[in-house]
Amino acid sequence: MPTRILILGGGFAGVKCAQTLRQHLGPDTAEILLFNRENHPVFSPLLADAVGSSLSPLDVVVPLRELLPGIRCRTEEVRVIDLDANEIETENHDGQPRRTQFDHLVIACGSAANLGVVPGMADHAFPLKTVGDASVLRSHVLQQLELAEVCDDPARRRWHLSFIIVGGGYSGVEVAGEINDLLQGSLRFFTNLRADEASVTLIHSRDQILPDIGDGLREFARKKMLQSGVQLLLNARVQLATPDGVGLGDGTFIRGATIVCTIGSTPPPVLERLNVPKEKGRLVTTPDLRLTGRTNVWAVGDCAHILNGADGKPCPPTGQFAERQGRQVAENIIRALRGYGATPFAYQPVGQLCSIGGQCAVAEMFGHQLSGFIAWFIWRGVYLFKLPLWSRRFQVGFDWAWLLLFPRDLSHLRTTVTDRVNHAHYKPGDVIIRQGDPPTDFYVIEQGEVEVARTTPAHPDGEVVTVLGPGSFFGEKALLNSEPRSATVRARTDVEVLVLGRNVFTQLSAALAPLRNALARTLNRRLLDPWQNQPGARERLARTLVRDLLEPAPQPLLKPTTTFAEALAAFAGATSDFLFISADGATLDGIVTLTDLGQEQTRQTPRTTPLSKFMSDKPVAIALDDTAVTAANTLREYRLTTLPVVDSRSTRRLAGVISTRRLTAIVLRDVEVV
Repeated sequence: MPTRILILGGGFAGVKCAQTLRQHLGPDTAEILLFNRENHPVFSPLLADAVGSSLSPLDVVVPLRELLPGIRCRTEEVRVIDLDANEIETENHDGQPRRTQFDHLVIACGSAANLGVVPGMADHAFPLKTVGDASVLRSHVLQQLELAEVCDDPARRRWHLSFIIVGGGYSGVEVAGEINDLLQGSLRFFTNLRADEASVTLIHSRDQILPDIGDGLREFARKKMLQSGVQLLLNARVQLATPDGVGLGDGTFIRGATIVCTIGSTPPPVLERLNVPKEKGRLVTTPDLRLTGRTNVWAVGDCAHILNGADGKPCPPTGQFAERQGRQVAENIIRALRGYGATPFAYQPVGQLCSIGGQCAVAEMFGHQLSGFIAWFIWRGVYLFKLPLWSRRFQVGFDWAWLLLFPRDLSHLRTTVTDRVNHAHYKPGDVIIRQGDPPTDFYVIEQGEVEVARTTPAHPDGEVVTVLGPGSFFGEKALLNSEPRSATVRARTDVEVLVLGRNVFTQLSAALAPLRNALARTLNRRLLDPWQNQPGARERLARTLVRDLLEPAPQPLLKPTTTFAEALAAFAGATSDFLFISADGATLDGIVTLTDLGQEQTRQTPRTTPLSKFMSDKPVAIALDDTAVTAANTLREYRLTTLPVVDSRSTRRLAGVISTRRLTAIVLRDVEVV
């Protein structure tokens, strides 16, 4: 019976391993199965060219079945690796699990993009890991040019033409150069766009870009990119991403409609569940590429932590090393099947190449450093002949030669997303929806607070009328009535929102009676004008600040670590039916009510349970400098009688409370009810 060898991953390492195994082992000797979610490998060095329209995205892919004759290729997703049973579990076509046994297993899964390293990056940035990523980003870049062409607002037009690249490694530098070349070569075809309105900004956390090459080449790359118009922000760390741009650690905010993130990687989920030695998430191997503690399981490529026998250092996650590891692991498996000992991995890289745009590149080849056009020509030649099929080499070579004489292709398929549910992150002060804008989305607050402001002749800059917190929603009125937005909603703190597109919102609200009823109740409450017959009352409240109506917070302040039993004792001596929770005795962290304690009593919650397990986390609060109108509307929105007050919108330091009783008293004292 043939030996069954499974290869997980169809990148440089997996493909080279499969090719080498098939060259030396016939079908009667070995059954080779390769699992990869895509039916093609990703030739990552050319993804930036696909973004910049130097190449068609389809030119940088080759079907695995065409590339690997004699290899069984499967696109099932691997869910579980069972090392003890020598099996893997995959998801079958009908969604049911399927088990496949192996005699030898090669793990070459690579790595996945991890945009979660920066708040908001996963919501607002484009990764560049797959051909799909490159295609979507290319379409987006070209669409920004089209939007800028018809934009009448100069500031908005500059925003459309501002591109932010996060990460100054190979991928970041190459995609920055390609987007910059695309802009400079294409703006002449647009009537209303000027070159000085477009910008490409590369942000890197170190003091030099391309940290893996020599100092001289790094400096050359820096100067050439600056000369070509790419702005470099070095020693700068991105702290958050929003729909309008990115915020840096020093407080600077860079505006731009396009954010490309080339930093952050994480092991695939199937490896996170694998209980084996790891180094920063990567599988630790022995010198011969076996998984530590295993004789028939091997790991190569970006997912493996491999020490290079040539210098004793960990192998970098590059295609050059992955390809050589794939060949060596295949040779070691063949040696093991024939009863010979495996050889340790040792490899001296031939060189390093990086395109920086403007027909320039930097290169280190056989100990020699090259830069400029010659390095760019070598870069293209090397990667041209690394393509696995002659048909692709001819196609890519023709496309590159075409660009020497003719402009880049500006055509793109404009995809309109009609049904979507996603998340978005906003920083304090960001406008989420603007008064007068057409209705597009419905929002549910997951974390943080927003403020609702309306522009009127008396308040041209907008009057804050309500504060909304976690669990609240907004945007429903304009969608239900098909009318422009009646108010501006902006982030009061860092905010995470769930965004439902118009079609999704319409379908859900029509199908789910509880949601429809909740929307109707909220809409009726928000449409009801409590000041209709008391205009004087509203004017009085608008002139009054919350600080003038402040009452002391109920005592004592509890801590998140306070136990259920201790909370019951505290309420026994308190005069309020709620108490605030603060870890440091000053910052508002939560709230607990007698009703909460009663519910926990019914659930028979242990008396030693801390309040952090069931308290209301970060309740909505208003600030001392808010007006009494904001307080009244927020109380009405949440149907409360008392609201916590914090000292400012930027902090959560508890200052006291404001009550409906106090607001009613001030109205009745000064205003005659009609």
